[in-house]
Amino acid sequence: MAEPTLIYKITVLRLLSTAKSPLSNGQISQFFLDKEYTDYFSAQQVISDLEDSEFIVANATHNTTLYTLTPEGSQTLDLMRDKLTSAIEDDILSYLKENNLEFQTDNSLSANYDKATGGGYIVHCKYIQNKQLMLEVNIHAGTLQQAETICNNWKARHEDVYMSLMDTLI
Repeated sequence: MAEPTLIYKITVLRLLSTAKSPLSNGQISQFFLDKEYTDYFSAQQVISDLEDSEFIVANATHNTTLYTLTPEGSQTLDLMRDKLTSAIEDDILSYLKENNLEFQTDNSLSANYDKATGGGYIVHCKYIQNKQLMLEVNIHAGTLQQAETICNNWKARHEDVYMSLMDTLI
């Protein structure tokens, strides 16, 4: 039998290959905790190792990091997938099925900011629903605190912003 760390790495690759959208660090870690495979710190080490090996790639936004499988990770999974037991495969499928809607909602919103050339910050907000871009807004914020507040409020208020714009423009 393969060593546990190798199994955990293959499990992360399988999670990412099976998911309908990129997964956050928390979503990947939660799988290991929910299924009681390992502890949080071991899961973090596995994610870090996979990223260092370029089997997964991280896309960081203001408040979350989403992971996707690289072509190298996909090739490695193809070679090593037989190391996963059917029980682990079943756990992956049930975890993704149970949490799919939550994952899609979490990952359909993004908000981050960059420094603006003339001072202040440009906040980039996106709202995607069913793989369709619903709203993309870039807003200038005068201060770092304003930029962070906009990013933090985007998740809770994106639908209000969308509806307000629709009401105003129609």
